Amino acid sequence: MGTFTDRVEALAAVEDLARGHSGLRALVVWGVSGQGKTTLLSHVRATGWAGVKYGMAQLSFLIDPTVAAGGHGQGPDLARALLEAIAEAITELCPAEVRRTLMRDYRAEQADAQAQWQIRIEMSAANGSRISNSPVTAGGPSPAMWHALYRQALVEGLAALAEGAAEHPGVVLIDTSELLRLADEGARRDPDAGAPAGDLDTWFTATVLKRLVAEHPGLRFVVAGREPLDLPVPHARVELTEWRPEHTASFLEAGGVPRDLSAAVHTACGGTPVWTAMTADLILRARRSGQPITADWLRAAAAGQPAAGWLPAKYLERLSDGDQHRLLLAAVPRTLTHELLRDVCTDIDCTDSDFRRLRRHSFVQQTPAGRLQLHPLVRSAITAYLRTQYPNRWRAAHRAAAAYFEAAGSPAEVAYHRFAASGSDSHELTAWWHTQVTAALDGYRLDEANLLIDAVREAAHAPLPPPLHAHTTYFRGRVEYFSDHYPAAGRLLDRALGLYQDLDDPRGQADTLRSLGNLARMRTDDTAAGRLLDQALALYRDLNDRRGQAHLLRSLGDLARVRGDDAQAGRLLEQALALYRDLYDQRGQAHILRSLGNLARVRDDDAAAKRLLNDALGLYRELDDRRGQAHILWSLGNLARMRDDDATAGRLLHQALGLYRDLEDRRGQAHTLFSLGDLARVRDDDAAARRLLDQALALYRELEDRRGQAHTLFSLGNLARTRGDDAVAGRLLDQALELYRDLKDRRGQAHILWSLGNLAQRHDADDAAAGRLLEQALELYRELNDRRGQADILWSLGDLARVRGDDAVARRLLERAWGLASAVLPESHGLVIGIRHSLDELS
Repeated sequence: MGTFTDRVEALAAVEDLARGHSGLRALVVWGVSGQGKTTLLSHVRATGWAGVKYGMAQLSFLIDPTVAAGGHGQGPDLARALLEAIAEAITELCPAEVRRTLMRDYRAEQADAQAQWQIRIEMSAANGSRISNSPVTAGGPSPAMWHALYRQALVEGLAALAEGAAEHPGVVLIDTSELLRLADEGARRDPDAGAPAGDLDTWFTATVLKRLVAEHPGLRFVVAGREPLDLPVPHARVELTEWRPEHTASFLEAGGVPRDLSAAVHTACGGTPVWTAMTADLILRARRSGQPITADWLRAAAAGQPAAGWLPAKYLERLSDGDQHRLLLAAVPRTLTHELLRDVCTDIDCTDSDFRRLRRHSFVQQTPAGRLQLHPLVRSAITAYLRTQYPNRWRAAHRAAAAYFEAAGSPAEVAYHRFAASGSDSHELTAWWHTQVTAALDGYRLDEANLLIDAVREAAHAPLPPPLHAHTTYFRGRVEYFSDHYPAAGRLLDRALGLYQDLDDPRGQADTLRSLGNLARMRTDDTAAGRLLDQALALYRDLNDRRGQAHLLRSLGDLARVRGDDAQAGRLLEQALALYRDLYDQRGQAHILRSLGNLARVRDDDAAAKRLLNDALGLYRELDDRRGQAHILWSLGNLARMRDDDATAGRLLHQALGLYRDLEDRRGQAHTLFSLGDLARVRDDDAAARRLLDQALALYRELEDRRGQAHTLFSLGNLARTRGDDAVAGRLLDQALELYRDLKDRRGQAHILWSLGNLAQRHDADDAAAGRLLEQALELYRELNDRRGQADILWSLGDLARVRGDDAVARRLLERAWGLASAVLPESHGLVIGIRHSLDELS
């Protein structure tokens, strides 16, 4: 039955919106599952309600495994798929030729949005060899999710399409809007933790919808879902509730169901449209078979139960054995194709005509991707019946579906069906799943990790067993960590640690302590980071887990490196590298080589830095690790910057920034914006420097990254100093110094003291203060064995002595500066040239 009835209030609201009577731009239609939201929208569209044109965007593809798999096993590109559906709906309002043109241009813009991230790297290796034909692909298939700037590009393309369609007004119907929240792209939360849902719905309503309303004055929206979305445009709301008796009667009469059954059907189905339609199908099928259903039969069958408790079984009884078998098995997959159903129906044929009959059931819906799905209420009831009445058939169907999705490359669907078939207590299955989620996180495929976690929760028929509950909580925390949602990550990881402690699971505790330590390190709480990482290392040693030990030594080495303890950092990182090599762990080796390269870079050993960083780049390329490649490009860009090779530095840093934006790595973006801003500063492009550094500072503040804030305030202070704005410079540098002292960052303190000394040096009355500040900086650089830093300070002290007329002291200081600088820098470097110039002036 496809008959539509009632919903007078909802239809009136659609008419007011469509004809512009209300002055509103949107209507929200909401109600619990089974109330007929999809049917309402389909009716409005099919009838051209109120004489207006309609376009439909059905969002069920957001949980379609063919979309989730992305075709490449790299997780879904949900943002692009969402806007593609909206674009199709908007252009549905246009004449055919206009629609074709708009969609062709729109898709070309999306292709350009991908192509702009396609970067080819050609750089010199350590001994002058050339790495050729080595693209770092930032376009193509999406990683876990397309993020900030990619989303922005998508919105701009959709806005241009809406502007092009502005002469063709109408209403866009958006169905199943709750899936915006359920299929969120990376900001999933643990439902048990009571944290809010993700951000795809917020991004769509606050950014996309708002922009479309501005670009297309004649465009209006009806948004239907289980929950009322909060729209940022003028809108009304209508809630769909259960039918009243007269609505049920009207629906049944239109479908040819005898009037004397109306009251019994309404009572048995509770006025829920989907159950009412299913019961109508049952009645009509029984009448055709010569076994008509009576009101007494309905009352006896229901026996006071909810429809879900009696109707599916009675419905199945009226089908032939073959159709009953096929319908039961069709409820096993979350979405369905004929090919998949044939694989699931291992002991019965499923011909084209069989599949066509299946499609005719009122509760079978079609997704925009052309797949089928049973209405969620009906599927839940039928699967419960199958599981209890035919457990062996239930398990076999899930195993067959798992095999199908494994061949299709959809790991989340494989996990769902394996857990449904085997239960959530299987140690072997849990270990396999743990490996899958870990691999997704290592590849930064956050959507894939979320889908794998969700699959376990949906497949469980009871509360998750404690070990799996701990694992899912831990992995949710790691997803939040990689998404830069640090407060949520901390809450989830703390909770996971408690669960692992309750289970007396030392490995789970070690993994979680390691994650908490790295989280503390990212939040620049170095004391807590060291304590947590030391605890994790002790547990890994007790477990004789060498890979875990390598991970911890790497984290501790990086912590020592950013705190300026270069000797300790080098020892820890070399120990980690030895372990990774023993384990043949290429990714671990790449990470360590990168850290050692950065350590060599800050110690002015440029040849070693270049060699180590290029070795790491080679490994990251073999692993197709674009995040790792971005890190190396950033490091090599900074290496070129410190050697005054500004053109190479700018090229490499812009390549790194493109990758970081593609990956929505806000920390990487902040670091690179800082480096580009500092590069612009030393090139005297003050406007660009200020703009880039302000962007970096804003990101660091969002991330609560105090070390990044200190670095940026330092650079902004130097920018103000070179512009002669001494008051602003002093304030910014003092703020940076306070942060560095809180962080116990000696190198940062030395840099600030050097800048403050140079600032004081500009004022004749402050020579004593300048000398005092510069001497403090020199002492710190000596503790750090930072020869370039010492050379900078000795140069400043030499110039200070020269200005005072003490040429002998000036010469001695400048010669020491020149000796240190020329030992670590090429003769063409600005520092070496500057010191040489000061010495020449003395002569």
